[in-house]
Amino acid sequence: MPDLTLKNNKVGGLYLIAEIFVTFVLASIVKTLQPDFSVFLILFFRYVFCLPLLVAYAIYTRGPNFLKIKNIKGLVLRSSFGFLGLLTWFLAITKIDISLATALLMTMPIFITGLSVVIAKEQVGVRRLGSVILGFFGVLVLLLPITPELNIWGAIFALLGALFAALMFVYLRILGRSDPPASTAIWYNSVGVVLAGILTHIYGGFTPLINLEGSQAIYVFITLGVLASFQQFFLAQSHMYAEASVLAPLHYLSIPFAVCVGILFFGEIITVKFLIGTSIIIASTYYIFLREQVHN
Repeated sequence: MPDLTLKNNKVGGLYLIAEIFVTFVLASIVKTLQPDFSVFLILFFRYVFCLPLLVAYAIYTRGPNFLKIKNIKGLVLRSSFGFLGLLTWFLAITKIDISLATALLMTMPIFITGLSVVIAKEQVGVRRLGSVILGFFGVLVLLLPITPELNIWGAIFALLGALFAALMFVYLRILGRSDPPASTAIWYNSVGVVLAGILTHIYGGFTPLINLEGSQAIYVFITLGVLASFQQFFLAQSHMYAEASVLAPLHYLSIPFAVCVGILFFGEIITVKFLIGTSIIIASTYYIFLREQVHN
């Protein structure tokens, strides 16, 4: 185990880049599976096959106390918003381009700023408020004019994913003050198994797995879950080695990753409107990050 008192920004950055890479491998798998399997079924197996490695790691690091949690309320909120965030992200990437869904997901810092006013009653200055307005203007540039080619529900799911991710991030930081990430991850994924299982039972059930195609696809589902385990491990390790302030700008690498995946594997077309809207969102969120650094 690394010494938590020793920070290594380069190692933390490499872990985060690995997490971003795995994120888009997972997104590609989900987008490929979705025509044959419901999003709820995919989500269910993602949670199921994510658990074994997480449990093994938690037992290795915490021993018999691997399930012990102090902040129950924080865990419930983290798990709820985490589930909703992942569900809406999966729904978004199955309905719209991965590149567009990722650009809309970059509005998460904008939502965090807004939530800090509503939930934490923080005072937000004119400059940060202006950045929030600018960010939403970037969203409008991405989406307007609305054409028949745009799946509006996909865009809504992507923005909801950013909102739920922002809420999850707020409570994850609170939870991290009292409980280790390995244990919280086990509880979160266990809750995900139950909720996704219920939704799968309601919408379509597990019958697609009975046929030959489904039995072969089970290996893809296993891969999805195992990769999700590594994704969570990489993210936790990145924050273990480096400060969040150092890692924040690296999240913008998600955009070129998404563009490359979209063009190479799904034939997506990158337009001038996309480049302008995305640039506005990135500029807005990066300025919010800089202002938070000043206030901290």
